[in-house]
Amino acid sequence: MPTKPNLFQKIALFFIPFSLLTCTNPVSPEYQFIEGLIYIEGFVGTTEGSSYVTITESDVAQYYRNLFVSGANVYFVNANTEEKTPLVEDNAQYIPPPNFKGELGENWFLEVNLPNGSQYLSEIETINPSVPIKELNVKYDKQLEFVEDYNKYVPGHEVLITFDDPENETNYYYWRFKTYDKAQFCKVCDKGYFRNGCIAFDPFIPGYSSYYTYWCNSDCWQIDYGSKIQIFSDKFSNGTTTTSLPIANVLLTRKTKILVEIQQFSLTPKAYNYYKTIKDLIDNNSGFNAPLPAALIGNMYNPEDPNEYVLGRFTASSATTKTVMIDRTMIVDTPVGGQRLAIQEKEGDPGIPLPIQLVAPCEESRYRTSTEPEGWIE
Repeated sequence: MPTKPNLFQKIALFFIPFSLLTCTNPVSPEYQFIEGLIYIEGFVGTTEGSSYVTITESDVAQYYRNLFVSGANVYFVNANTEEKTPLVEDNAQYIPPPNFKGELGENWFLEVNLPNGSQYLSEIETINPSVPIKELNVKYDKQLEFVEDYNKYVPGHEVLITFDDPENETNYYYWRFKTYDKAQFCKVCDKGYFRNGCIAFDPFIPGYSSYYTYWCNSDCWQIDYGSKIQIFSDKFSNGTTTTSLPIANVLLTRKTKILVEIQQFSLTPKAYNYYKTIKDLIDNNSGFNAPLPAALIGNMYNPEDPNEYVLGRFTASSATTKTVMIDRTMIVDTPVGGQRLAIQEKEGDPGIPLPIQLVAPCEESRYRTSTEPEGWIE
C-alpha cells in the first residue's frame, strides 16, 4: 500500500505539471512521482558535530520512498586552501571527523561523487558572523505537539529564545538543537548476546531471550537531534529584542534529566528562502486553495550536465550555542515512544557462554559520548 508522501516526494511534485484548482470546481490533487531523483543536503557549521551531508534517491518500485545513497565519495572543500575533508557514512548520513568545524570568513563548497560516476558540486558559501543568544527558557506542556505516529498530542518542553537583533542590517536566523541524557543501555542485542559485539544465537537453540540489554560500564550520554526546521527573519523586528520566541520542542521520551543545546545560525538570503520553502512544504498550513510555494531552488549542480536539475542545497554558516538543563524526573505524565525493559544475562540461559556479561562500553559516535557535555548538572 502506498505510504503518505514525505518531504522529498512533496518537493518532487513541484517539478511536474499539476491540475489547477478553481473556486467553483475544487478537485483532489493527483500525485505523480519521479524515480531516480537525487536529493543532496549539506551543512558546514562552526561547532563540532554540526556538519553533515545527506544523499537520497527517489524510488517508486513498490511504494513511494527515498533511499539513502551509500558508497559515495563526499568532501567538504575549503575554497581558499583547496584542502578536502572526506566524510564517512554514519546512520544514513555522511559526516566529517569529530573535531571538524568551519571558521568565520572561510569559503567552502561541497563535492559529491556517486557510485554510478555522477559528480555534483555546490556553489561556494562564505561563513559570516552569527548573532549571540541572550537567554533560553523552557515551558512544559501536557499537549505540546501532535505526533502522527501516535495519533495524539504528546507532552514535552517548549524551548523559548531571547536575542538582540543588530540594528541597520538584515538578519536571517536558523535554529537546530540536540539533546544529551544518560543512556538507558550501552548495548541491546536482538536475538543474540554481547561479547565485543553482538553475536547471533544459533537459531536451532530453543528458549533463548528475544534480546539482551547491557548497562554502561562508565558514564555515557545519548545524543539525539531535532529534525524540524525553525527559521526567522528580522524583517519586522530589525534592531529590537526578540523575546521568548519558540524554537524547539523536546518531547517527553524518558523521565530523566536532559541537557538541550541550541545552535543559532545566521543564513544568507538565498539559504533562508530555500529553508523557508522546505518549511512551507512540511507545514502545509496555507490552506487547500492557497498558492503553491516557490520552486525549490538550491545551489547544487552537475558540472558535466548544466541542464540537469539537482535538488538540494549546501549551506555554510557560523553558530552561537547555549544550553539549558531540564529535570524531567518528577513529571507524572507518561513518556511517549516506550522503552525496552532490561533483560540481563543469567546463568543457565540457553546459548549464553560463561562467564555472563552485564555491561558494555560507551562507544563514541555522533549519537553517544562518555565525555560529560558542557552545561550538564547532576
